Amino acid sequence: MNCPYKIMKKFLFILFLLAAVTFAGWKWTQYFFAYQNPQTIILEIPPGASLKTISRLLFENKVIPHKLSFELYARLIKKANKLKAGEYELEAGLRPLQVLDKMVAGQVRQYALTIPEGFNLDQIGDILITKGLATKQEWFLLKKETSLLRPLGVEATSLEGYLFPETYTYTKTSTAKNLMENMVRLFAKKLMDEEKNKAASMGLNLHQWVTLASLIEKETGLGSERPLIAGVFLNRLKLGMLLQTDPSVIYGIPHFNGNLTLADLERDTPYNTYTRPGLPPGPICSPGWESMQAVLHPAQTQALYFVGKGDGSHFFSENLDQHNQAVRYYQLRQGREPIPTFHPPLKKGD
Repeated sequence: MNCPYKIMKKFLFILFLLAAVTFAGWKWTQYFFAYQNPQTIILEIPPGASLKTISRLLFENKVIPHKLSFELYARLIKKANKLKAGEYELEAGLRPLQVLDKMVAGQVRQYALTIPEGFNLDQIGDILITKGLATKQEWFLLKKETSLLRPLGVEATSLEGYLFPETYTYTKTSTAKNLMENMVRLFAKKLMDEEKNKAASMGLNLHQWVTLASLIEKETGLGSERPLIAGVFLNRLKLGMLLQTDPSVIYGIPHFNGNLTLADLERDTPYNTYTRPGLPPGPICSPGWESMQAVLHPAQTQALYFVGKGDGSHFFSENLDQHNQAVRYYQLRQGREPIPTFHPPLKKGD
């Protein structure tokens, strides 16, 4: 007699249980797919943090509405031990499932760091120190970390010239050395065998190539002039003339005050190209790729001199008389404007 009643009672219980599970599943689905983080939050997840600690931090910072549901789901999909430490930027509108995926993937907050073309090691160091990536004492040692140049086959006393100018990304856990490794790695990646062979055919090893490119970089900000300045420097080197480039002299003056004097030009240092022949002992800055290419593809010119016009461009001369006239006109505002001349390149024996 009681059998149908018991069966009905059992049926109703199962139906209720299914309804409860369905409702819970629906709520859970709503939680992970419908709830959205109401505001952007910057959150630091410490190394070694447990899932429980992470869910608590997320809940306290109003990134997720419930701790337990987050933990249960992470365990259900077997990602409880795969959340990575770091600094996260959790944008407004992220759902809990997206937050979980972001942390499993380790998509930590990225910062941008730009190394401009023509910056030397001291200027690059100032950037890294300002960003809090190194102290002055650390940078003093790091800039001499020449072991980073071994893959390039370069022997140098510092990394000057080899920290490639570019915009890099880093995280809160990055170090100055990490970034420097990336800079040297990008420099190496730019070098093709064909280009290294081209430099060698011009009598330049890699260090000399970078050194000459750094002089070109500091002499002009105009891309169109770089091949011309390369042509002038190569012409002077071929003829055994002094390079007489002011940026090199300035580089060799400790604590330069911004005023280059005649005494500075006469004071002998390894970087004084008015007193010493050939290239200086090393680069004076990090040259951009255009300056590197200008060395390999110089303008076909007989010019041996150039002088600034005062507007960022230069006047190029093939002889000293024309150069002196250009100096008087553009620097002293005297005499007549010189007429530019264009001639084929110098040849050996000319």
